[in-house]
Amino acid sequence: MKGRISRDIFFYMMIISILPIFLIYLLNATLLDSYSLNKKKEELHQISKLLTEGDGNINIPRLKRESNIEVYFLGMEDRYQYRIDDDVRGILDDLDWDDVEIGDNIEKIYQKEQGINLLVNITKITNQMFLIITTPISSVENSVKISREFYYYSFFLVAFLSLVVSYIFSNKVSKPIIRLEKNAKDISMLNFDEKLHIKTGNELESLGESINIMSEKLEGAIENLKNANTQLEIDLENERKLEIMRRSFISSVNHELKTPLAIMRVYAEGLLEGVAGGEEVDEYCKTIVEEVENMEKIVKELLYFSEIEAGYKKAQMESFRIDLLVERVLENYSYDFKEKNVKLNFLLKNEKVYGDIKLIERVLENFFSNAVTYVPKNGEIKIKGSSDRDFLKITVFNSGDKIPEDKINDIWKPFFKLDKARTRKYGGTGLGLSIVKKILDIHSSDYGVYNLRDGVEFFFTLKKS
Repeated sequence: MKGRISRDIFFYMMIISILPIFLIYLLNATLLDSYSLNKKKEELHQISKLLTEGDGNINIPRLKRESNIEVYFLGMEDRYQYRIDDDVRGILDDLDWDDVEIGDNIEKIYQKEQGINLLVNITKITNQMFLIITTPISSVENSVKISREFYYYSFFLVAFLSLVVSYIFSNKVSKPIIRLEKNAKDISMLNFDEKLHIKTGNELESLGESINIMSEKLEGAIENLKNANTQLEIDLENERKLEIMRRSFISSVNHELKTPLAIMRVYAEGLLEGVAGGEEVDEYCKTIVEEVENMEKIVKELLYFSEIEAGYKKAQMESFRIDLLVERVLENYSYDFKEKNVKLNFLLKNEKVYGDIKLIERVLENFFSNAVTYVPKNGEIKIKGSSDRDFLKITVFNSGDKIPEDKINDIWKPFFKLDKARTRKYGGTGLGLSIVKKILDIHSSDYGVYNLRDGVEFFFTLKKS
């Protein structure tokens, strides 16, 4: 592109500048002789009129020198006695003077014996008087030759200067155009880093500014489009995940409700058919009641989870002492601690936090329930808090088996259970940690779980007040 546009501009500039000069040179070479001769004839004619019609105060010697002419006033009787060129006399003799009117002007070209051409102008003043003006054509030819030679050298000089000027001009004009082309190509490749700075003071500068504006707007539009596409991909992925979760949720709900219903049906049919008797009837009824309570708990958890998921649960933020809340929740598990002979380490100081006390109580209940469920007999549960500027980190540790690393991110999903048998023993629904996740998200808290050397540790943060 660079070579083509520079070459094209240079070529057209050369044509524009040299072609007129060449045409003028061609015209001079072909027409200058006849043009100069005609101009000389006009000059002799004007001199003739000046001498015949003038006031008689003309300096003829001076006129002869300046115009390189010879002037003769000659009568018909004395033309043979007057000292005059034989060639001129021959001209007079050749003419039929009776047919020439007074005032007529005759022009002739004669070649002398020496090879000199003469331009002769003859004017009949009276019937007996003639004005003869002669000039050698060689003077005209010499002038033409000098003029033609000068124009020849001038042609090559001007041609050389035209080459130089055309080269400079083509580079000057092509540079901003080349920059415009390069910038347009960059834009077509979605590269918007390069900006144009063209200072020509004409439409090219305005075009460069327009391209810069277009580039900025196009870059912004593409960036917005990329963001929109990214967000669309995220939304589609989230929608896909939500669909998977929805199906999994429905399947899990179906499974959780199907199990107690199946148990109740078996026991109820046993009672109807009289399979059980005596103390077994009480045992059957007790099992049915327990399964009903379990179903009631599942339904309540589902409703609570749905409210949290739909955003109906709004946090009522207030300041409260987290240590007092932890102590109150721990009292609900005192029997479990005694039954498993659990060593409880309570290392939480007097700290005030900011949050919804009822929702945080639900978080603590789930963490303590998990700890009690998975801690072995004679194991340890440790609750402590650590401050980090504006936040308090609460950790709940229980000794025992670790969570498999490939499952550690799945525990926050609805209805996920590491050990379904053990979870049913403690009345778990598999929704506890999913609810915890939603509650802590509402509080913009950080939370997670780690496998330690001798157990598992859950943690979450609350803003200090």
